[in-house]
Formats: sequence, structure tokens, C-alpha cells
Amino acid sequence: MCGRYTARFSDQTELPEAFAAVVPDFAPRYNIAPQQLAPVIRLHDGTPRFEDLRWGFRPAWMKDKNKGQINARAETVFEKPMFKHSAFNRRCLVLASGWYEWQKTSTGKQPLVFHRQDDALFAFAGIWTRWHDEADVIEDSYAILTTDANTLAARVHNRMPVILDADACLAWLNTSEPSRLKELLVPYSHDDLDAYPVSTYVNSPRHAGRECLEPITH
Repeated sequence: MCGRYTARFSDQTELPEAFAAVVPDFAPRYNIAPQQLAPVIRLHDGTPRFEDLRWGFRPAWMKDKNKGQINARAETVFEKPMFKHSAFNRRCLVLASGWYEWQKTSTGKQPLVFHRQDDALFAFAGIWTRWHDEADVIEDSYAILTTDANTLAARVHNRMPVILDADACLAWLNTSEPSRLKELLVPYSHDDLDAYPVSTYVNSPRHAGRECLEPITH
């Protein structure tokens, strides 16, 4: 699964060159938590646009705004009634530079951050939806798609977010063929990921500073 993640620029980027003009040099986010606004790219009339959306997929029928779904399983996203319309029609790129998982140890749960070795910005596959209340207040929100963990991530959890490489980013936004879309939702296969333990400081979503990423040693 993916319950907390980071999004910040480094000297490298994995996003397609075509998106360079639409992604500003936004302020780094070290501890993005559910229900927070976070950066995504989605299409508007065929043109990619950078925006902040709420993390926690909340369809129009869902009354409790705190019950939004943060993840959707890639294997069933095109069949589940809650997600399938968005999977076919409302896809987005969730900008990220890493994600956190908690590993069970004899002394408690140890947080780790998974990231690219060059710390480049990349994208998770996402879907979005639209909610509005009786006063017609509108809010768009998103979920991150997850899949089976690759060899590295499986050491900690059996699921991981779907990471899209540059070509897959373009296809995820632009492709309408269901079989092609499903082909994109696979475990990340490149060997450029790494992970290291960080302080339990990151456990609180109120903690949002650079300290969340500081490595610790045992």
C-alpha cells in the first residue's frame, strides 16, 4: 500500500520532457499524508495541467469527507464500481520522489523511505473523482494505484504504489484502450530504487520538515 509519501525536486527527473513546462518548481513535501492537498498532473481538454488535489478518493455519494480511499488495487480498479469510471476516464499522475513503509521489528515498527537512487521526481499512477455538497462546493480528490511489491519493496510489504516510467506516464494520461492501460499497472522493474530507515519522527503527519528523510543508523 502507500499511506505516506514525499514529493520534491532533485537534479534529475523521470517525468517526460513534455511535462517540463507544466510542472513548476514547487515547494518540497517531505511527509504527504491522507486528506492533504498534493501535486498531480491531469488532462484538461487534452492538455496536461499541474494542480493540487485532495489525497483520499471521495466519490459524489460519499458523505463523510474523512473516509476517502487513499489507494486502489491495480488488479481490480477497472471492475470495482467505486473506481472503474475514473480508471477509464479520470486518470492522473501523482508526483512523488519516494514513499514510506513501516517494517515490523522486535522493538516496534521501523519507518523506511523508498526512493530512486538519484532522488529524481517520478510519478505514481492515480485516478481522480469529483465530490460536491448541497451548497455545490466542489472538491476533486485522488487515489494512488497499488500493485504487487517488487523484490526490494517485498522485504517490508507485499504491496507497492504503481510507479510509471517516462513513456508510461504519457500512455497513462492519453491511452483509451483498456488492455494497454492494464499493461501499465505492473510492479516497478528497474533496479534504480533504494530504501533506508528514517526516524519515527515521520510517524506524525504534523511533522513535515526535512527531518522526515534523515537516515538513521543502528
